[in-house]
Amino acid sequence: MSQELLAWRVALIVIILMGWMIAFSVALRLRGVNPNAVAERNTNWMQRLLIAGAGILDLYFVVRAPFPILDDFVAARASPAPWTALALLIFSSVIILASQTGMGRSWRVGVPGLENHVDALVVSGLNRFSRNPVYLGVMLFLIGGLLAAPGPLTAVAVIVSFVGLTIIIRQEERYLRRRFGAEYDAYARRVRRWI
Repeated sequence: MSQELLAWRVALIVIILMGWMIAFSVALRLRGVNPNAVAERNTNWMQRLLIAGAGILDLYFVVRAPFPILDDFVAARASPAPWTALALLIFSSVIILASQTGMGRSWRVGVPGLENHVDALVVSGLNRFSRNPVYLGVMLFLIGGLLAAPGPLTAVAVIVSFVGLTIIIRQEERYLRRRFGAEYDAYARRVRRWI
């Protein structure tokens, strides 16, 4: 597969994934759920940094297809494994979409505050195998992005996201432990943090 074709396919995957996430958030709002704790300022700097970084990275993946000169600005090289990158991006997108769908009304962007609380602890679907399947999907997506456009931007995105998501996961665990107590503790004993 040519690098140009890979760039266009990556852009399409990102557009579909972002479109789904926006549509899912709108659907939750229509059902009376505010899924965006970040907009409510119920978040810390790390959550806002990761969301801003995701926006920049998504924009790069979409815009680099029609403007391949952007790769020169971010020192991205040709993909050493375009088919693997594409497969990983598709696989991780499915994990993200399935995880969000499975969480239903409990899905949030950011750690909820009291006024944005989660009604139910989700332990079914992909949450039977990982306590954080959305974040697992995000990390796999970022690794796919690194394979698709290897360079400093995508490498830093992987490293910063792993550190940031680990911090956020710990904050979410504290929230869930306060919110669900023994039910969450039993779940945490059964299911690992990542996989």
